[in-house]
Amino acid sequence: MSAAEIVDPTRSPASSRQKVLQFLGPIIGVLLVIAAIITISLHNYRTTRQGAISLSSDLLRSQQKYVTEEVRNYLSPASDSAAIAQDMFREPLTDASPDAFMLYGRSMLAHMPQVDSFYLASDQKQFWMVTRHGKDYEQTHFQIENGHGVYRHTYVDQSGKPIGTGFDPAEGYDVTVRPWFRGAIKRIGRGEGALYWTDPYAYLAAREFTITASMAFQTSDGHQAVFATNIALNRLTSFLSNLQVGRSGKAVIVDMHSQIIAGQTAGDDGTQPTFDPANMHLDPKTQPVFIRALNTFKVKGPGPGLVAARGKNYVTIATALPFVHRRWVLLLNAPENDFSDFAITARRQNMWFSALVVGLASLLALGLIIQGRRIERLRRRIEIGREQMRAENASLYEIASTPDLFEASHDVPILTEALAARTNSRRASLWRLLPDGERLLCEDAFDPVRDVHSTGIEITKRENALLFEALFEGHSLSIDDARQDERSQNFQRIIMRSVEATSLVFHPVMRGHQAVGAIVLENPSRADAMEHIVAIVSSVVALRFSQALDQSDHQTDARPGVTHQLQDTRYDEGFLLPPASGVQDEAVPSGIYPQVPVMVISFADPYAMDRHSAERAMKVVSSLSEDIQRISRETGLFSVQVVSNRLVLVGGCSQEPDLNAVLRLADAAVSIREACLSLLASVDIDPVFRVGIDVGPVMAAMLGRDPAVFNLWGEAINVAELLAASAPDAGTIQVSEQAYLQLREHFLFRARGMFYLPNSGVTRSFILAGRR
Repeated sequence: MSAAEIVDPTRSPASSRQKVLQFLGPIIGVLLVIAAIITISLHNYRTTRQGAISLSSDLLRSQQKYVTEEVRNYLSPASDSAAIAQDMFREPLTDASPDAFMLYGRSMLAHMPQVDSFYLASDQKQFWMVTRHGKDYEQTHFQIENGHGVYRHTYVDQSGKPIGTGFDPAEGYDVTVRPWFRGAIKRIGRGEGALYWTDPYAYLAAREFTITASMAFQTSDGHQAVFATNIALNRLTSFLSNLQVGRSGKAVIVDMHSQIIAGQTAGDDGTQPTFDPANMHLDPKTQPVFIRALNTFKVKGPGPGLVAARGKNYVTIATALPFVHRRWVLLLNAPENDFSDFAITARRQNMWFSALVVGLASLLALGLIIQGRRIERLRRRIEIGREQMRAENASLYEIASTPDLFEASHDVPILTEALAARTNSRRASLWRLLPDGERLLCEDAFDPVRDVHSTGIEITKRENALLFEALFEGHSLSIDDARQDERSQNFQRIIMRSVEATSLVFHPVMRGHQAVGAIVLENPSRADAMEHIVAIVSSVVALRFSQALDQSDHQTDARPGVTHQLQDTRYDEGFLLPPASGVQDEAVPSGIYPQVPVMVISFADPYAMDRHSAERAMKVVSSLSEDIQRISRETGLFSVQVVSNRLVLVGGCSQEPDLNAVLRLADAAVSIREACLSLLASVDIDPVFRVGIDVGPVMAAMLGRDPAVFNLWGEAINVAELLAASAPDAGTIQVSEQAYLQLREHFLFRARGMFYLPNSGVTRSFILAGRR
């Protein structure tokens, strides 16, 4: 039978169709939404664009009317002055200065900034001119002196008072051959059409571009005279350049031969206009929009248009300016974007909104698609969780049913096997701390790959100091690369390299606050199943290792010929400061004392060392003892008792609470800490002490007879010991909440956090920083 003919009875055709619809349905729905949004967006864009173009054309028409009126007003002084001049200056012209002309010229120049100057000439070659001279005026008269032509200049103020004179040679000057003179003579007698306009020309002396309007008339003696008005086009060009056409549009006045009269002359690059008489025509390279607009005007006449140039669309409008003898054309253009930006912005916003809608629809579709997949994954997770739970229960049942589980003398391989199976470790091992505190012995190591158990390996504190430090402090370590971490480098080299393991989990096994061993996992890959099984195995191993440790202690005690002093390096209890040594002949009665301030100073346990180091350490211990004894006497403490590597200091012992006793004890703690830090630093030894302070009930009694020994024990001493043992750093003073409440007015503290007291619950602890 071929593979195609094989039928899986667990697969249903209806289920397959449902899966197909589960994927295709949302996808088709999203595609329809996208198509509808695109269609609507395109329709809205086209409609908006047409409206924007129509609106821009209307705006340009309004702008064109405004500019036309402004140009008319700009050039109107020429026609108005000519109309007045032919009535004012009909008297015969003589060589004398025509005062009426001079007065009229000065007045017009004062009120019309676009007018540059006025001419008055006759067919008898007489010529007068009025123009500006700074803030004053210049009156010029052409005359013949000694057979040579001369320009005589008279400089006057606004009232006509002379302020200076001058002259320039005018050899060969003949006013009757000037274009403005001849043109006006030819148009004499034509009424309103008698005004003659010259072509624009550069007036190099004034660095301006000028056009002259002149009109000829007959004087009363039958001679012909011409009155001319010179209008500077620079101001008209500045007006057109500063004209706001859209945001970046331009305006220009040209004639039918593309010669620029006024306006933008430097092209469409937006540079400042210049007036070069040799280059005053529209340039097809730099001004293609104006060229096409003018050509359209020549073909279709005035009106708006749409021109494409340089990859952009421009809205243009052209209109004739019938003010001169030759037709002038006003051209305006502006990029379509200047008027349709709102449409583009609206389109972008619509696109963003559309993208948002499409994104939301896609998310919904994706949610529908993955919903079934999520349920399937959740079902698989539940199945995996159930499998893990069944496997853990099986492992726990197997561990619990193991005979002699807590007997240290019997091997229990199920512990390492369960650890390796549940955490998927390359190797799992149990290590017991030997009584000397210097070595860890491997009780059992299981290699699941080779299915073998091994034991007997030892590691020492000297070679793995940081690892032992974490063990004694009860800190679990999870190291991704044991080769690079200084805490585990040596352990990886000696132990882990044999199975090519790199990651390490090191979990101390504690009995109360004392480390008795460790659990080591090499290359564990199932962190989610690690915590539970490690906690269970750690509890079992703690009992086994504690039993082995106790048996080792009993065996050591039972050895013949070995005294108690040899098997334990700690000495009998004694006092550096006897109880109530400051009170003469007054015994402290036995009983319960409710509020006794107690301080415990815990020093690090001494380890095996050579003779030289031991002698050096004993000198340091002796000096510390003397300093502590001195400070205790100076501060008036009740007693200082030595208990192995701990000191128990009592501030006072009385039935009535004594606040001064607490203050004396805290003051002594600060002084002792400073003395210890100073002495240890002088011999280059790190701080090896921690301090705990509590205020609480104790019991006091005289024990024994001949001699009788005064002894204190109770809750305050136990809490102070726990505070000292759990101090976060060496050299710190940790106090209970009760002590903090009595000392906070006189000393500085910082909160440590919550502190667990056996048989009492959770309370707060604080770190004493110093005196206020």
